[in-house]
This record gives sequence, structure tokens and C-alpha cells, in this order.
Amino acid sequence: INVLVNEYAYSTQANSRKGGLIGLAATAIALMDDIGCYLNLLLPPVLKCFEDQQSRVRYYACEALYNITKVARGSVLVFFNEIFDGLCKLFMDLDMDVKNGAQLLDRLTKDVVAETESFDVEKFIPLLRERIRVKDPFIRQLIVGWITVLDSVPDI
Repeated sequence: INVLVNEYAYSTQANSRKGGLIGLAATAIALMDDIGCYLNLLLPPVLKCFEDQQSRVRYYACEALYNITKVARGSVLVFFNEIFDGLCKLFMDLDMDVKNGAQLLDRLTKDVVAETESFDVEKFIPLLRERIRVKDPFIRQLIVGWITVLDSVPDI
């Protein structure tokens, strides 16, 4: 994991970063039940790539996080605010592939939150309150979607 992160995901070459993201996602899939022990190594480089200058790297970061979340499910919620912050950035992206990837990741993240009893809504509310003031229509759409999901979960 350290090699994938340091030599690829944090590389100065876009193709190396994309390869690193694919490698991190593949590693997450291979770890299966043990993934929770490695999320602190897997997620930070993926989340960092959400801000990459290259749109393809941002798209691969969406795809990588999607695959990691598919395996880790509720374990990724430790990083929920960071994931949501990344989703906000990706929803405003000019590249349609990145936006589409962000929407798929958003749907999966909503499903994970809805099925997990350990979601910390009190930790999320300040970030939601901050983002609700953003004028961007895509962010507003994201916020409304999250409020709807939170409202539909009985124990939240």
C-alpha cells in the first residue's frame, strides 16, 4: 500500500496517479473483510486526488473510492465528512465524466449511510450547514438529496 501511495498516487505524473488509484482500489477489493484496518492508508491519497488538476485523475479517484466503499461499506463513514467535502468539489466539476462518477459515488454513499446505524449525524450537520449556503445549483441539488436521505432514515 505504501508503494502504491508514495510512488504512484502521489506521483507528479498523471498516468502514475491513475495507476496508483487503480492499485489502491484493487488492494481494497483483495483485502475484503480486513479493509477496515487499512482505510487510514487507502483513503487519504484517493481523497487528495479529488483535487487533481487532471480531470481523468479526478474521475479515477471517484472510481477508486466507489470500489473501496463497495467493499468497506460502513467502515468508510469514519471519513464521511472528508468524502462529502470531496463530493461537493466533484459535483461542481466542469468535466461530465467526473460529475457522473461523483453522482454514482454519492448514491452509493447514501445507501451506506442509510443502512448503517453508526452514522454520526451530529458530526455531519456543521458541514451540511456550511454547504447549504453555497449558491452553486449542483451543490444545492447534492444538499437536498442528503437532507432527503437523512429524513428517510428512521433512527437519524
